[in-house]
Amino acid sequence: MLAAALVAVVSCSVEQSTSPPPSAVTPAASPSADLLGAVTGGVLNTVGSLVSMEGLQRTTPLAEPITVTATIGSAGGTLAIPAAGVTVLVPQGALANATVITMTARAGAVVAYDFAPHGITFAKPLTFTQQLRGTNASLLTAPLLSLGYYKDASLLTKTGGLVSELLGGVVNVTSWTFTGKIPHFSGYIVTCGRE
Repeated sequence: MLAAALVAVVSCSVEQSTSPPPSAVTPAASPSADLLGAVTGGVLNTVGSLVSMEGLQRTTPLAEPITVTATIGSAGGTLAIPAAGVTVLVPQGALANATVITMTARAGAVVAYDFAPHGITFAKPLTFTQQLRGTNASLLTAPLLSLGYYKDASLLTKTGGLVSELLGGVVNVTSWTFTGKIPHFSGYIVTCGRE
């Protein structure tokens, strides 16, 4: 019985979307070190190694990639792809100069995004917010959600991918969103436990 409950908690492979009850208002905690391994200050330190993670899944896969581009300077700005349920806030002071920022929601069911310019690091981290409606997130799996950094899209699979950093975040059950911080670019997948 305990083993079955643990499998339900550490897996995101729920077939249907589960929304939180209206009365739930307490945000879920960041992923637990006991469940995800070497989590330190919200970051999985893999020292160059890759960890296989299961990805959050859309209940209706994106038929094709969706890309948005904006020139954002020191005043900050926002990128959003409503069809993918994602918003990225670039805070004031994150960039010193006007920079063309690109965000692409990857086609398919896995919730993953490519960002450019590759390799850019921000003076202040960006705020990434993913809407959980339309995904297989549930109240059981929501505490396990995190952002997994992948350097190259070839590291992704249809259900997850290999990540070199794991960044914690917070689930707001009232708005049913996951929010995390992005310190640098290439790609990020919303993960929900080890594969």
